[in-house]
Amino acid sequence: MNYAKRLLVLFQQRIKRFSRYLAVRRPNALENSLLAKLPTELLQQIANDLPVASAASFSLSCRHILLLIGTQYLENLATSSHETLVFLKLVEHDLQDQVVCNSCRKLHRIRDAKKYSGFHYPVEPDCLVDDRKARVHTYINEKFSTTVFKMAVKHHHLFGYDARSRQLLNLLSVESYTYRCRSFVKRQDAECQIKNGSLFICKRVSFHGTCTAFERESISFYWICPHLELETIGRSASLRIRSSYHVCIRRRSRLLHCENSSNTRKGDLYSELQQCRYCRTEYTAGFEYDDGCTIKLTITIWKDLGQGPEAEEWKAHLPLPDWRSLPQPIQFHGGEIASVFQERGTDLGRR
Repeated sequence: MNYAKRLLVLFQQRIKRFSRYLAVRRPNALENSLLAKLPTELLQQIANDLPVASAASFSLSCRHILLLIGTQYLENLATSSHETLVFLKLVEHDLQDQVVCNSCRKLHRIRDAKKYSGFHYPVEPDCLVDDRKARVHTYINEKFSTTVFKMAVKHHHLFGYDARSRQLLNLLSVESYTYRCRSFVKRQDAECQIKNGSLFICKRVSFHGTCTAFERESISFYWICPHLELETIGRSASLRIRSSYHVCIRRRSRLLHCENSSNTRKGDLYSELQQCRYCRTEYTAGFEYDDGCTIKLTITIWKDLGQGPEAEEWKAHLPLPDWRSLPQPIQFHGGEIASVFQERGTDLGRR
């Protein structure tokens, strides 16, 4: 409750300033309001009948109301973490540079977005800790932050695609980088965009290696989403993507096969655009190979993450809290997510 107490101290300081000189210099805001005709006792009764967060917000709606009914409702916020969070969400609407963080139970400034992205050892904000526990970095990307997600959507809604919006989207994206993963060279990148108030992400991962490497080793457990995973690449350079949910349900799989490891066949092999049955995810996968007996496996994934971490679209991209629960099937038109990036000429599909 330290944060709520600091808010209370701040409000009390403002009240003291009002009582010194602003009460004389500023007009009474209640002069043209019906509330001015109500006795103080009735105003206090109205506040008493409201939830704590709403009463605290009501006390701040006008300087004169605050002077009449006092700061007791603000003080009561310090006794309830839930009411503090509700109160912060009420006042956030009037704060263009702030978002409410459910994990930290604080307001975070959008201009400080870098503090809530990436890794910050030894002390991390609670929101980044919760992201790691929810495996956000596994299912979205390693730089993704739900707090910055909220900041990006809010700022874009207020100001459009300005410099700050681009900065926030860059914090959620991943520049292309390459590293060695056993006998393969692995490359990853990701890009975020906002359309119609929702955040979309396009990410790609590729494994590049020799035919011998693909025959001898397997690449397993790369998650497309919580419901789909890359199971294995076997001796014949075949890609199997399986549904991964409750063990009692039959697991379906799709197979993409590069038949000739001796590489006498030229050309590339790509799957059609596929979609998840349980979240707004689309993906393609394919092999590229040449006469030099090298193969590149590429998986491209497009996701509609919704309008914020509280949206149902976002929640569907993470595992259910109860592993015994079953996800609910959804329906959407094929290609509508991938087309967001193709329209702007930033498709990361094949490079």
